[in-house]
Amino acid sequence: MNTFDSRNELHQLLPWYENGTLHADENAAVRALLATDLEANRQRRELRALRDTLTDDPTLTTNVTLNWRRLQARMGSSHMITYVPMTTHWLAIAALAFLALGVATFYAGARLGPYHTLTAPDPSVPADVELVRVDVVASVDAAALARLADDPEVHVLRGPSDHGVATLAVPRAHAQQVIKRLSADPRLRFVAPVPQ
Repeated sequence: MNTFDSRNELHQLLPWYENGTLHADENAAVRALLATDLEANRQRRELRALRDTLTDDPTLTTNVTLNWRRLQARMGSSHMITYVPMTTHWLAIAALAFLALGVATFYAGARLGPYHTLTAPDPSVPADVELVRVDVVASVDAAALARLADDPEVHVLRGPSDHGVATLAVPRAHAQQVIKRLSADPRLRFVAPVPQ
């Protein structure tokens, strides 16, 4: 690095200057900054105090609070670094984000209307008719499905859909025979009455 675009870049090099890992041109640029910049000098003193604290006591205790107090005492009150635990702050933000996502999902679902499963009863079907749900292979269309039922009173109400699901209206008196006939055909993977 031969040129430095801003003082901010030089401020970012202070930790490496303090531990002696900068190249000669970077080292010279940081020394020139320290000769004229009070804030850079303050940061350097804090870094030096931190380094001295860590190197003076190689067997630091694992008590973070105790170590933090030692560092603050060594640096003095004028150079005290404020410690703000961000964990609680970020957890609160994450909880609010999840709550907002949940509320948005709930209202989006409410606006789209009720969800009908494959076994949802159809109130428009007469009492003497039973609905039968079938899952067919791709080559079976509505006309072929009506032929497979082999009953002139069976009607295809819906489908087959892109996924092969269809709904048949079967007279209640013939329902068991039609279900048995359709279940025997290998082109139908699933045949079951829709609970009413």
